[in-house]
Amino acid sequence: MIGPLTLLTTEPLLLLVQVAALLAGMILKGVVQARLAAHWGDHSGVQAGFGWPEPAVHLDLWRLALHLLIGVALPRPVPLTLRGQTAAATLLSGPVTLIGLALVLLALQRAQQQLLPAAADVIGTGLGRAAYSLCLHALFNLLPLPGLDMGRMLVHTAQLPKLPRPLRGTLLPALAWTALFLTGTLQQATAPVWAGLQSLMARLP
Repeated sequence: MIGPLTLLTTEPLLLLVQVAALLAGMILKGVVQARLAAHWGDHSGVQAGFGWPEPAVHLDLWRLALHLLIGVALPRPVPLTLRGQTAAATLLSGPVTLIGLALVLLALQRAQQQLLPAAADVIGTGLGRAAYSLCLHALFNLLPLPGLDMGRMLVHTAQLPKLPRPLRGTLLPALAWTALFLTGTLQQATAPVWAGLQSLMARLP
């Protein structure tokens, strides 16, 4: 296993903080996309329940198991009927949201380090790991794969035909994540973004 489930027997509190913060980011991503689509006249996502942070709408047990086992978080895709530039902006708001939340988590981690006792370090560590994972997922969602934001954007802007249902699920993204993570390719691609966030945090008073 390459996912956070390996922490269960050694650091269960760290597992809880890290997974909860990461999945909160995935849910927030869906909420932002659904609300932005509604702003442009497409209420399908909001009507399906994606406009609110309800875990049962955005996630299911299979997707949670995937995250725990291999680290990838693949929330249910927000329904979208938009086309063209508005569809592209809506879908690309997802990775932007993940980066923004990563910055918030880093700020919370810094506040914990400065204000709370050392006994709360596990919380700060969990927030920091979740922030890094959010950055990984932001870059991962820019891959043109079915189910990911960039792949969906190509379908909604270029009028490409939909792939067969088995290929629109979690199989291809999960395999791609595993290969990219184990080879270090995803981490290398994310390094400049992560370094930029760290630099920004260092400039804060």
